[in-house]
Amino acid sequence: MEAEETMECIQEFPEHYKVILDRLNEQREQDQFTDITLIVDGHHFKAHKAVLAACSQFFYKFFQDFTQEPLVEIEGTKKIHHP
Repeated sequence: MEAEETMECIQEFPEHYKVILDRLNEQREQDQFTDITLIVDGHHFKAHKAVLAACSQFFYKFFQDFTQEPLVEIEGTKKIHHP
């Protein structure tokens, strides 16, 4: 696809990212296509690894060495300080 065609697509669908995020959230809420469950302080959270990795450098690095276990327990609730 040429740069002009790409720009036209972006201009035609300027809110497309919102639709995508809404659909991903709906899928998560309906437990569709979730591929991991995070357990934090005994609470279970279904999630999409790709979304977590895209939103968090911590999860991006974590999933690079991931063993494909569907459950991940995160111990403690430390505050993460960003530089």
